[in-house]
Amino acid sequence: MTVLIDWPGQSPAPEKFVFLVSEKRPPICAEAVLAQEQLARGREELNALYVAMTRARSTLVISSVEPHRETTHSWWQRLQALMYPLSVVPAENEAEPPIDTDATLEDTFSLPVLPPLPITQYSAAPVAAAITESPLNARIGKAMHRLLEWGVVAFDGAPIPPAAVAAAAQEFALSPDQAQIAADMAQRIASGAGAWAWHPDFIAWQGNEVDMLYQGQALRLDRLVQRKDAEASGHWWVLDYKSAPTPQLQPELVSKMQTYRAAVQQAYPGAVVKTAFLTGDGRVVECY
Repeated sequence: MTVLIDWPGQSPAPEKFVFLVSEKRPPICAEAVLAQEQLARGREELNALYVAMTRARSTLVISSVEPHRETTHSWWQRLQALMYPLSVVPAENEAEPPIDTDATLEDTFSLPVLPPLPITQYSAAPVAAAITESPLNARIGKAMHRLLEWGVVAFDGAPIPPAAVAAAAQEFALSPDQAQIAADMAQRIASGAGAWAWHPDFIAWQGNEVDMLYQGQALRLDRLVQRKDAEASGHWWVLDYKSAPTPQLQPELVSKMQTYRAAVQQAYPGAVVKTAFLTGDGRVVECY
């Protein structure tokens, strides 16, 4: 038993909706819809097989039980003739699995092997053309944000892992010296006057790059924390990283912080919500 729905994408409603008792005995009015459904199922099966075969890093294992009735469409039936079971291991006096000795040089091919890609725990995005065209100070500021987003800075001033600095340099097309400028600013932000925002003794909840929706507007907060110390227990702080020394003098930045505060206030009615800029020279500039 199944349900068939014939609903072309351009139509406001289905053209047919059929409760089918048996796919073996469809009514004449449903034969075309059933054939279309079965064709789509077969295509989806092949799509899934393609994904399995192309995503396997080294080995694709398919297991099966003997089917109740013969079929030629299962993954097992499609691939069975092309392989031999792993459990069949040739003994010392047995021949290896047969190899096609009739293959000629024209029948063979080789694929070039790429060198191993160095993988780090910091995922740097490919350098886009727009990045390289951005002003240098903007790219340094973005790299500073990325290091803080990755959580590689510490309130006690511990050095940032060189691999993280190198990954940020690659992502934003910076030289090692320029990337170090970004790293120094990130370190001053996390270990300066706002170090409490990373200290476990002061923080009940923390989040980097927090997405929010407020009055239809998508917002992304650099850092959102809730304090747990006796002095300000339960208070929420919206923290925004700025490489500029005086962001509080830019009205558009202050207006954005007020929007951030309103969004968090809406999410936590009755709670105390405060906002502050954390500047690259290690200062906390509260925004009112």
